[in-house]
Amino acid sequence: MLILITDRAGILNSRISEIAERKVRFALSRFAQRVESIELVVDDQNGPRGGVDKSCRLLISLKWARNVVINDRDNDLGRCIARAAERSARAVSKAIERTQRFDRLGRNSDLSVLEDQP
Repeated sequence: MLILITDRAGILNSRISEIAERKVRFALSRFAQRVESIELVVDDQNGPRGGVDKSCRLLISLKWARNVVINDRDNDLGRCIARAAERSARAVSKAIERTQRFDRLGRNSDLSVLEDQP
């Protein structure tokens, strides 16, 4: 799993960057075979003024499924990344489930057509 981290506002230090990578890797580790790459982009919307302005975006590229994008905002960057990582695991699970359900429905519908013929 390739994880790219982009810091648009210079708010990441090495400790937070390591923690962010570890949280994202842990949240998506069970999907390692299906994940091609993960891009984490962090930004500080208001700069030094403070407030709920730290944002993060996770873009997860999946094999054989649509990309998953998760956005989150918080005043604490660590919480923002942790929450986005948790949400990304649920979203990736749903995306994979949708593709598998679609595959099963496609195969089952072909079989039902064959069974109806004499």
